[in-house]
Amino acid sequence: MNTSQTKRQDILKIIAIIWLLMPLAVIFTFPVWLPEIGNFLMVKDNIQNADCIVPLGGYLYSRFPKAVELYNEGYSDKILFSLLPEPQGDLVDEGSLTLRIYGHKEFPRKESALMAFKYFGKGPENIYFTDRTVTSTYEEALATKDFMLKNGLRSLILVTSHYHARRALMLFEAVFKGTGIKIFNCTSGTDSINPVRWWRKESEVKMVLQEYLSMAHNFIYHFMMKKERTAFDSY
Repeated sequence: MNTSQTKRQDILKIIAIIWLLMPLAVIFTFPVWLPEIGNFLMVKDNIQNADCIVPLGGYLYSRFPKAVELYNEGYSDKILFSLLPEPQGDLVDEGSLTLRIYGHKEFPRKESALMAFKYFGKGPENIYFTDRTVTSTYEEALATKDFMLKNGLRSLILVTSHYHARRALMLFEAVFKGTGIKIFNCTSGTDSINPVRWWRKESEVKMVLQEYLSMAHNFIYHFMMKKERTAFDSY
């Protein structure tokens, strides 16, 4: 066997050893890289006075009271919200199904939202609704942009959950690009994850994986394929 063949075999052995050791390296270094996956989703609050406060749909029990808190503290004199489509037939959400089970009537989305704001201490004055219904965070960004441009609003405070903040801010910044509208952000409530220990709870694992999957879906579906409405997105 000549020298070149020996060197080639030695290189192949080294490559094989590296491939065998890589899974072990991944396993034993997880305390270093797993927290970074969670930390990436976290966005530091940037709260400044704005023309309107925009709580996103989804976990209203934390996002609505935070919007009301910001309103009461004088950060803005307007709250802007986008409504889901009205339930159709048997296709109802969990809230509508609960009302049906207990024999209560279903309220129109707008009325339900105003009732929720009232519950958290905010009357209907200075609460506005976008002109279109939405089914995703991406559509919320489109609806919010259209309303703000139409009404001459130049800045907003985006209110959402900790784990959702990165994706929401990325989507709003992409949709609002070129408008000159300033986007500030504020996280709400306790519906969050522990970014340095998120893999220890099933619920947090689902949140983290769903966020990354949704980011990929948004990029492909909305920005590459140029499609709009979808029921896949989470709030």
